[in-house]
Amino acid sequence: MHLVDVVGLIVLIVLIAVFTLVIARQRYMLRSPGGIPLAVLGRSRRWQYGVGRYLGDELQWFRAMGIGTRPSRRLRRENVQVLGRHAAANHDLTALPPGAVIVECRDLVGDVTLGLSEGAYTGFVSWLEASAPRF
Repeated sequence: MHLVDVVGLIVLIVLIAVFTLVIARQRYMLRSPGGIPLAVLGRSRRWQYGVGRYLGDELQWFRAMGIGTRPSRRLRRENVQVLGRHAAANHDLTALPPGAVIVECRDLVGDVTLGLSEGAYTGFVSWLEASAPRF
């Protein structure tokens, strides 16, 4: 084998290993308690897919394509304000599954738009309502 062939094979093995880690991480997070598929509308106005995890008073969002263990975004329950909700529009349906609910929220960091399934939306609202009353 030539050196170029060996390097190419090593690169291929590393890429397969990274892809396997990304998929394994995503499946683990979705199967763990409090894990839901969750899309976030990014600054580029494109949907970014990931996994949301409820952890106490926080909803943590992790990008789908990554191997990091830190959340990309955190929403603290006491700071989240739901501005509105609507069904996914036609242009959203190319990026989100049918029946998706779009939820516009605001927290201390700024505005965030979430794409959730109907069931995940029900869980999200229940989680928000479970917070201590604000006086």
